[in-house]
Order: sequence, then structure tokens, then C-alpha cells
Amino acid sequence: MSSESVQPDIEPRTIRAATEIMTVIEEADALFSVTTESGSEYTVDLREPACTCPDFQYRDDVRECKHIRRARIEVGQVDIKALTESLAERATTVTKEADELEEAAEKLNQTAAKLDNAAERLEEVQ
Repeated sequence: MSSESVQPDIEPRTIRAATEIMTVIEEADALFSVTTESGSEYTVDLREPACTCPDFQYRDDVRECKHIRRARIEVGQVDIKALTESLAERATTVTKEADELEEAAEKLNQTAAKLDNAAERLEEVQ
């Protein structure tokens, strides 16, 4: 198996590949059996790369599904330190965005309460 490093983009498939429970067994050179936490089993060929999962088979825009990415992680083709740092940065960004959304939601709730009060006052006047 080649030790060529392949650093995947940090996007949902990479996050799932790094965090979901999967069993990866090398069946032959660059050929892996990947079993997911749901019990589904797929064959991954890292030479192509290719996978037998529906995500890879039926979506033209998918170059590497989570199973391919997980196999790459397992065989050392992914720089785990860089992946961990990227995931930590992503988590920090998501947390910040969540805090900002929470703040915005609170402001909207306050505005909605003011509008409700104004509507009640208008009803009283009529």
C-alpha cells in the first residue's frame, strides 16, 4: 500500500469518516472491507479510489465517500495531526457561529415581544 499522503477537505464526509464507528479490514493490497456502525459493509479500492456504497456509486459529484476517507485514515495516508487541528478549528468556528445565532435569535425574540406589545396596544386603541 502506498504511503502517499492525501489530506481530505474538512467537510461533512471527512468529519463522519473521522468520527463514526467503522471497522476497516485490508482484504488485499489497497482493497478494504469497511463496515459501518449500522452494520453495512462496503468494499473500498484506494487505487481508483472507488467504493461500493450508494453515495459513491450514484452521486457524480462524490470523488471520495466517507468510507474511502476512513480507509485512508486507517492506512496512514491522512496527516492525523493536521486533520485534528482542522477539526478543532472547524469546531471553534461552528461554536462561534452557534453563539452568534443564539444572540441573533434572542434579539429577534425581543423584537417579536415588542411587536406583540405594540399590536396589543393598537387593538386597545381601535
